[in-house]
Amino acid sequence: MSADRTGDYDALYRNYIAALHEVDHLSTLREIALAINTSLELEEILPTIADVVHGALDVNRITLYETDLRAQIAMPLVAKFGRDLISRERLAEEEVRPERHPIRDALETRMPMVLTTADHSALYIPLIAKGIPLGALHLEDPSDGEFKSENTPLYQTIGSMIAIAINNAQLYALAVTDGLTKLYVRRYFDLRMKEEFDQAQRYARDFSLLMFDIDHFKKFNDTHGHQTGDMVLQQFAQLLKDNTRKSDICCRYGGEEMCVILPETNLEEATRLAEKLCQTIRTTGFKGTNQPLLSVTSTIGVAAYTEDFANTTEMVAAADQALYKAKEGGRNQVQVASSSE
Repeated sequence: MSADRTGDYDALYRNYIAALHEVDHLSTLREIALAINTSLELEEILPTIADVVHGALDVNRITLYETDLRAQIAMPLVAKFGRDLISRERLAEEEVRPERHPIRDALETRMPMVLTTADHSALYIPLIAKGIPLGALHLEDPSDGEFKSENTPLYQTIGSMIAIAINNAQLYALAVTDGLTKLYVRRYFDLRMKEEFDQAQRYARDFSLLMFDIDHFKKFNDTHGHQTGDMVLQQFAQLLKDNTRKSDICCRYGGEEMCVILPETNLEEATRLAEKLCQTIRTTGFKGTNQPLLSVTSTIGVAAYTEDFANTTEMVAAADQALYKAKEGGRNQVQVASSSE
């Protein structure tokens, strides 16, 4: 075989291998894109990112960091090691100082950083959206031995896709979250109520609604001042989040009224939770401005889905009517609605 013919075959083979790599990269990007764009909820996106990138790049471990360059801290939000998906609570001790860490180099150069030794290979991918550094991905020990610098364009694209997804989730959170209490806003409440109501109608699923009113809150503000009132609203909202499930939807309905939507929860379970929350609020000391701990109570109306409700408006009205009756009955108590109210 002539040298020219051999050269042609070598070139064809190299092109074939390059095409296979390109197809593999495109497949990886498609898999990641489909996974991270399934939700706008940040708490859902983060574990999805860790899971899908871990599998797509076939690495031993991946950690996603949020960076605060002013505070010089990189905080791990989620990680996956082997089959174990690790939440931020279990990662608290893994905070790093970027000035002493390759994460800083990746963020400053805005380029993926590959660090490989005889027995370890690491990759740091900066996450930058609209020119703003959001964090970084730290990947360790791919199954094929080491990260390759020739794959830098792939790593850059993965970083850009993930940064955009996180940025979109953050913008969405700002749009649907109340600035003071960090609970969901009324518009989001209406949307989620309709979703749960439709699911309950279609699949005969339980769901319930709790409506809270902080007792005599106007008088409280007049006595202690609006700054203290705002602090109490924030602590009250945090108390609701701390004492409900992640799947429950805590919302600020308006003023000092707050709501919790309880998926997959029947009337008995919802009432039991309402009684517990009423007691917890009653016995909690709330911090004010330069004052001793303050006492706050709340009145709660409870409604559970039944087929008697034609729509969400009727169900919300039933919970609101139960709340009104509880307030008439002396406040600081729980009242259960019936579907006929």
